Amino acid sequence: MRWALGAMVLVWSLTFIRLGFQRHDRFGTFGFDLGIYDQAIWLLSRFRDPFITIRGLEFFGHHVNPALLLLVPFYWLGAGPKFLLVVQVASQASGAIAVFLLARDRLAARWPAVTLAGVLLLHPTYQYLAWEYFHPDALAVGPLLFAYWAARARRWRWFALAAVLAMACKEDVALAMVVIGLLIAVRGDRRIGALVAVLAAAWFAVATRVIIPAANGIGPFYDSFFGEFGSSAGQVAGNVLTHPGKAFDVATRPDRLSYYRMMFAPVALVPLFAVPTLLIGAPMLGINALSSFPYQHEIRYHYAALVLVGIILATVEAIALLGRTPAARAFLVGLVAATSLAGTVAWGPSPISVKFRSGLWALNPTTQQAARERAVARIPPGASATVHYQYSPHLTHRAKIYEWPAPWEPANWGVRGENLDDPAGVQWLLLDEALLQDHDRALYNRLTSPGGEFVVRSSEMGIIVAERARPPG
Repeated sequence: MRWALGAMVLVWSLTFIRLGFQRHDRFGTFGFDLGIYDQAIWLLSRFRDPFITIRGLEFFGHHVNPALLLLVPFYWLGAGPKFLLVVQVASQASGAIAVFLLARDRLAARWPAVTLAGVLLLHPTYQYLAWEYFHPDALAVGPLLFAYWAARARRWRWFALAAVLAMACKEDVALAMVVIGLLIAVRGDRRIGALVAVLAAAWFAVATRVIIPAANGIGPFYDSFFGEFGSSAGQVAGNVLTHPGKAFDVATRPDRLSYYRMMFAPVALVPLFAVPTLLIGAPMLGINALSSFPYQHEIRYHYAALVLVGIILATVEAIALLGRTPAARAFLVGLVAATSLAGTVAWGPSPISVKFRSGLWALNPTTQQAARERAVARIPPGASATVHYQYSPHLTHRAKIYEWPAPWEPANWGVRGENLDDPAGVQWLLLDEALLQDHDRALYNRLTSPGGEFVVRSSEMGIIVAERARPPG
């Protein structure tokens, strides 16, 4: 059994590391969010102000991710974007081990436990987290699953370590930990559970209402994701409570229903029979359902990570509850294994999915590949540059790297576009002519016209590299 589990985890890890490396090498990764975190950790490793110029925010003004400080020493040794992928995939793969341990204990059987670990690895969202390449939400999944298993096994030292590590990945993990604390209390360890819930809630409040506002001067940028309900947490909560019908209408729109279906169908709706455990993912599920930000009702992005934690844990608990005989448990495990396989074939990004060759992984290099590589090589180390989004993860190890058209225009900058950097400090441009839009082509033409601020040094297959020749006129 251990060999089967180990082989499954190893094959899954190597598959997504290889695909991720290939995608990055072929310029299929982006500044959001890979470049954001890579630049932040690089700046920290050089003992510089971790102001992320791709995002226009301080490190702790974007999210509160103290766990990323553990990666700084590796950047002294030359780590970068590919290292971040390996770390995330390793964390995700460890989550399968945590599910195995939980299922082994709850079902008192090893082979069903191995199968349920495979159910996690087969879930389309879990695979898309690796496809998205890097985000702290995905990094938190492994420790969070271990924390739940340790709580179930009453291994409190292991629980404390895993819980702290999970919450250090990102502030919203604390919401899931509040629910875990309440479950611990309800299941008999009242003092421990109450302490966990209180500390997790306090950490969330400090992170979102003290640390982030202190770092960016305004507050969490994601407060603006709920346009239909308000622009602050208080307004959103108040409007949801006073207008429940509107909240229900928003939460049951077609795109939300499709999101729920694609999250729950791979586990045959089984977690609905273990609602208390499913509540671990409920805070994030509710946020996603009510948000006006379209990526939050998509299975492909990190916003679904904590929801998936609740779904997988509830799947194990539901099978333990419903499977009163070995035959019943075997049937339920076989059912979710079959639906998981069907789900990953239909919706996932893995090599066995019908979507594998849809362009997700940049399986074939474009005709521009060599030109792109030469263009990136033209930007001197440490020089400030503004580039299109697919080039920024290749140039983030510098203090000033912007995504076009910043810093001339506040595109994806700061919380509301405030405190834009001075464009006079930009030394290089690296742009793909095919990506220039009408609204920014005029800016590009002005900057590179005869007598303009920049001189084109190379133009190959639409990939343009320009160097600053004179200060702003």
